[in-house]
Amino acid sequence: MENISDKIQKIRSEYGDKALVPEDLNSDPIQQFESWLADAIEVEASEPNAMAISTVDSENNPRSRYVLFKNIVNDSLVFHTHYESSKAKEINNNPNVSGIFFWPEIYRQIRFEGVASIADSKVSDEYFKSRPRGGQLSAWASHQSEEIEGREILEERIKELEKEFEGKEIPRPEFWGGYLIDVHHWEFWQGRKNRTHDRFSYSKVDTEWKTVRLSP
Repeated sequence: MENISDKIQKIRSEYGDKALVPEDLNSDPIQQFESWLADAIEVEASEPNAMAISTVDSENNPRSRYVLFKNIVNDSLVFHTHYESSKAKEINNNPNVSGIFFWPEIYRQIRFEGVASIADSKVSDEYFKSRPRGGQLSAWASHQSEEIEGREILEERIKELEKEFEGKEIPRPEFWGGYLIDVHHWEFWQGRKNRTHDRFSYSKVDTEWKTVRLSP
């Protein structure tokens, strides 16, 4: 049987040849991000708002996971989570984070670096109200990142909550809500043939954004 190394060596994907030139770039990276995200949604990319978030734990070990980007508030990226989860504890200890969006359908990637902080309760409340009722119940039921003996414990807790909130509006639990990521560095990557990709970065200099082309 063919081993995994041989299989990997045979993987070859060309990234098209759509150019990314300075004239294409918005001077504001948030608007450039919104434009690319809109393109990803337009082509029905799989989970276009999925973003990988990297943090470090108390021993400086890097940790990454996917979360769902849900909004832009005051030019900051917003995602929601349990405030007692591993990633929340890591952010509270060290708010510096990095992240990636990747849309293979259009050969594009966005990388960013920034500082995370807890969102205003209004931001969290508004999003929680928009969640399906099942998602609201799961926020209450899950002690995110904690060890659990079996799935049946979670399912039983949800049943209890369904009875508790039957016929009622489900309030947002205080231990669950949003984070804002104030981004100070962006990188936009457009895949091109023969790995001659186009890359541009935006870095904050005082109150202005400096844009430079990077070698692929």
